[in-house]
Amino acid sequence: MKRTSAFVFAAAALSAFLFLASCATVAGKSVKVNAFDTLDSDALVYMSVPVGVHSELTNGILKAMIGNDVSDKYIKNVTDSISRVYVGIGSPENRNRLQVACDGTMSTASKLALATSGYFDKHVQNVNMAGLYQVYTEKRSGIKICVPGSDLILLGSDIAPQIKRYDIEANSQIVSSFVSVENMNDVEWKESEAYKFVGDAETNNVRLFMNKPMSFITNLLGTSLSSAIFQLNYIEGEFTKLPSGKYSVDLNMEFSKDNLIAKAAAFLKVALLMTDSKVVQNDERHLSVQGIQVSLSQMQKMLGIN
Repeated sequence: MKRTSAFVFAAAALSAFLFLASCATVAGKSVKVNAFDTLDSDALVYMSVPVGVHSELTNGILKAMIGNDVSDKYIKNVTDSISRVYVGIGSPENRNRLQVACDGTMSTASKLALATSGYFDKHVQNVNMAGLYQVYTEKRSGIKICVPGSDLILLGSDIAPQIKRYDIEANSQIVSSFVSVENMNDVEWKESEAYKFVGDAETNNVRLFMNKPMSFITNLLGTSLSSAIFQLNYIEGEFTKLPSGKYSVDLNMEFSKDNLIAKAAAFLKVALLMTDSKVVQNDERHLSVQGIQVSLSQMQKMLGIN
């Protein structure tokens, strides 16, 4: 799987699973776990997509993978069942690792369809010596799916770490209802910039956090960048849907060195000269670009959707 198209593959795989499948919770914990908390803390890219507000973008992602001949009714069945999608792509050890967590529910029809479908292999995943969760593996792609709670859908190339994180969070909530405990499930991670930015469930905008952002910003600007100047720790991207249907993109870049900002700002001002966007130096390490307007097709290209 190519890293640039991992998100769209996840969305397409998710659409097929939502239409055909669900998996029952063997552990049966009746708690609410934040979907973003089930993603590992070392992904190279994180994304949050509120599906309802960005249904056109979501539909475009699905159609790009499934095929343009798929019916609008089919797409609507998929997008109506989920409210927000969180994606984690890559890791330092495996650039192709894929983790997806969705706030969503499963219909009875989907559950019945799974019972007669020959597309999935079924097994029970044992985590933390006590939690048992039913997992389905799609035979063609090897992507795994599990629904550990009534309003949470997990999807990934290796789903065991996600289920383990869910189990830790769920058990922490159950125990804390009886005694006071501190959940130590990545306390430092939950204070990080990536977690606070992408994990915000209140925003209606698409949010992206990238630890390896060169290919993304190159696609956005349509020109190659000097790696000697753009030595970045990360890029945060916020995509606001405009009444016109276009997207306004705001980027915040953190540089690894103090002496790079001036050259980077000059380069960006020239590259964006014919646009209404603004380049702002926030401090010695942070540079922002505000108000880059892109079309839906340009948005899809930036996300690696062909």
